[in-house]
Amino acid sequence: MTDALRYLTERDVVSVLDIHRAIDALHAMLVAQGKDQARNLPKALATWGDGSSMHALGSVQTDGGGYAGFKTWVHTKTGGGSLFSLFDAGTGFLRAIIEARALGMLRTAAISGVATRALAPEDATQAALIGTGPQAVTQLAALAAVRKLRRVRVYSPTPEKRRAFVASVAGKYAFDVEESASLEHALAGAQIVTLITRAVEPFVDAAMLADCRHLNAVGAILPSKAEFAQNVFDRADQVVVDDLENARRGSRELRERFGADGAPWQGVAVLSDLLAADAGRPQDARLTIFKGMGMGLSDLAMARVVYEHARDHGLGVALPAQTRENLLLAQP
Repeated sequence: MTDALRYLTERDVVSVLDIHRAIDALHAMLVAQGKDQARNLPKALATWGDGSSMHALGSVQTDGGGYAGFKTWVHTKTGGGSLFSLFDAGTGFLRAIIEARALGMLRTAAISGVATRALAPEDATQAALIGTGPQAVTQLAALAAVRKLRRVRVYSPTPEKRRAFVASVAGKYAFDVEESASLEHALAGAQIVTLITRAVEPFVDAAMLADCRHLNAVGAILPSKAEFAQNVFDRADQVVVDDLENARRGSRELRERFGADGAPWQGVAVLSDLLAADAGRPQDARLTIFKGMGMGLSDLAMARVVYEHARDHGLGVALPAQTRENLLLAQP
């Protein structure tokens, strides 16, 4: 065991984390947040050009012996990149720099898994996955981890992409994964629906979700984008977010429903509060909505697991340990 600063690659991350471990780690972190033992820093966001954006998320465990960290990333139409910087919350020393693309995909899927496990009906067996981009693979894994499904229908507007996605996961699960030629077909009969798209305008309305009991809306995280129409809220008995401040800043759906002027949002719950209180789906609820925006604690939960495993098993590139003496010697 060593305190050397570690640089951890995407390969290191995926060698340590699977979706089950990610969901359990995030659940524990959210319970700590609900007990005021961890907290987020609100997201910093800037946009420019034709859809380019840069983001920063921060978080810290405040119960002693924990970590603090920042995830920073840039997205453009030609590509992007992301890193997570993990600090010792007690000493302030940098412990790891972690390539964060896989980390981000796993935490986004894990938050859907945690929310689905807490809010979706336990007997739900039919699901729909809307979107077949890179994050769809881990979103499907999260659904499989928390519910005993019989069928998942998959839809995206590009036939070649959805067929390729279904082919890529064929035989990996005990349930059927089916391609849908239309959005309506995918949603028909689906008790759990996950939206993970880059939609700019709402494309799902209440009538399409007539059979849905729980909705994960995790694709639109910029104030210019939305995935579902306002009338979906009319069917919902509970609306839950991962982070209230990030939702206030970035969720077009919630801003249009509950206001963008800073007034209190009545009827919007925070997932960590529900988990800390051991509260789940309201009895006889028609529909629960989970709006995931991304938050620092989700990344921190993943980074902690990856770093501690890497530290104990010698993974990654070890750099000289950061000490006060080294810092003083480095000063001009």
